[in-house]
Amino acid sequence: MRRPAAAAAVLVALLVLPGCGLQFSLGFGTGSDGRFEGSEITVPVLYASGKKGVLASQRITAASAEGGGLSVDITENDVSGVDPVTQSATWTAVTAATLLTGARPDTAYTFGFDTRLATPAAGAVTAVGVLALYYGTEVQSGVALSGAVTPFGAIRPVPGLAEQVAAAVEAGGIDTILVPAGQRTVRNAQGETVDLDQLAATGGMTVTEVADVAGAYAVMTGEELPEAAFPTPPPSPSPLATVDGDPAPDDPLGVAAGDVIETASAALDAAADPAVADAARDALERASALRSDGGAGAAFAAATTAADRVALAVAPQISPDEAGADSARVRDAAAALLDDLDRRSPETLDDLDAVLRAATAATEAFALARYAEDMSADPADDVSDSVATTAVALARSALRTAEALGDLPAGGGGRLDGEADLAGVASLLRRAGIAASDAYRSRVIASRADADGISVDAAEARVAAADPAALRALALDQARDELAERAPDDRGWAALGLALSGYTHVSPVLAATQTVRPPSDTDAADAATRRIAVADEYTVSAVDALLATGAAVPIVRGALAEAATDAGAAPAAGAVGYVTPFVTARVLAFAAGVERS
Repeated sequence: MRRPAAAAAVLVALLVLPGCGLQFSLGFGTGSDGRFEGSEITVPVLYASGKKGVLASQRITAASAEGGGLSVDITENDVSGVDPVTQSATWTAVTAATLLTGARPDTAYTFGFDTRLATPAAGAVTAVGVLALYYGTEVQSGVALSGAVTPFGAIRPVPGLAEQVAAAVEAGGIDTILVPAGQRTVRNAQGETVDLDQLAATGGMTVTEVADVAGAYAVMTGEELPEAAFPTPPPSPSPLATVDGDPAPDDPLGVAAGDVIETASAALDAAADPAVADAARDALERASALRSDGGAGAAFAAATTAADRVALAVAPQISPDEAGADSARVRDAAAALLDDLDRRSPETLDDLDAVLRAATAATEAFALARYAEDMSADPADDVSDSVATTAVALARSALRTAEALGDLPAGGGGRLDGEADLAGVASLLRRAGIAASDAYRSRVIASRADADGISVDAAEARVAAADPAALRALALDQARDELAERAPDDRGWAALGLALSGYTHVSPVLAATQTVRPPSDTDAADAATRRIAVADEYTVSAVDALLATGAAVPIVRGALAEAATDAGAAPAAGAVGYVTPFVTARVLAFAAGVERS
């Protein structure tokens, strides 16, 4: 990847145990028996409710489920049930801690709040609490943290920080408040600009910005997380490496990229909107250039991105009748491919890299085609026809991607661990995706229905029509139960693809609805750059661990290259693009037994 050879050698030295080949701890916790050093911890929780800030507490317990599967139990001091946003924030915290550490997924967690809250603001401190239990450390008194958390451990901005700091000042007992990077200056509930340093000083407190859970952990516990698992991000992302050597014209993945480019280029002739067509054409030219330079993985990722843009460009030319008729064909073809993929027995990481990406693409094709069928058969709003045509266009694109990857020959390097608990990983990601979907529907779809005075189904159609990313996420959520019937008990490659696709598409869409911009554009840009740096460093580190096994994993590396390109083009939203390559890399690590010790 993008590290000098010396750094790679150090990484390999860290990962290889003498006389045992490539071995990693599969236990949760640092004890010799694989159990926790600690089993219970209490952390302060800051959040805002309306125009009022609250300082509360959360008690976290964890214990080995001894093969019984991961469980998450969330309780609050309220009889009305846990808010979907709080549930999603908690699941993301558990997912981040599991992926970052390589912890066993058969752990029983209990998260007890002494109040009712409906905010992602407790996500970061929940992740720090889980990590403190994992490493057997204590959270120091007098330190509080507010912020949302991403699957790769970056801390995102949250609303209501002025009110939260004011609540901490009023309550007393807090010396340091940790806030997300870029939020030292915020707007309060009245829209006024507030300097949190000045506000905190009235209570004798200080404010410190943190960009990721590792930085927050160091302040809250007084201990540093292991650098091998939690690398220190650079001030800004490092540039992508250039491709050395001549391109290999017979590289199967490069040939597959060429086929995707050719098919998409031919379809582009049907596009009517010149502006949309030109954007799709630029994307195709970029993919072609990457293929000519010899970057097969990057070219394939760019080609699938370009193919989706072509699909969006030609969707208006598809008639509702065609959408309804073709959606069944695409759905059946995707289902057949999922069945085929589920029967395969990949023997290397490189094989699994392709199988997983094919499974996620087939899952998306099935879900989008089903969504198109439903919209065509039972329109909920006057935009339903356009949603159906867009969904079937994207479904065709996803199916072509899945078929291209499904046809790749087996081979490559990197061993797989036959005892890896992939069903546990699939269960974790599936349920985290469900929590994110429930939060998205609760906060976005239901709110849109109330605001417009329309049914929930009509609001969903309008949201799907306005945002292709939301359309994909909603389609995956709606098809979830039907897809799950094809992969019972979270077992098999289809189950893993379903879980991976659902979580990596829904989580960023939910995060986008929770974006909070600082008053200063400079602060916003700086914070975005720091989150990108965290995402980039952690994803590169995850991929490096795979490369140390002898694998090439070109598809996940291509997804990383695409995320870096997107981050450079749109820094404000660039970090969310790393969710897919990071989560995929860590899933591959579980499959290979590459667990962090």
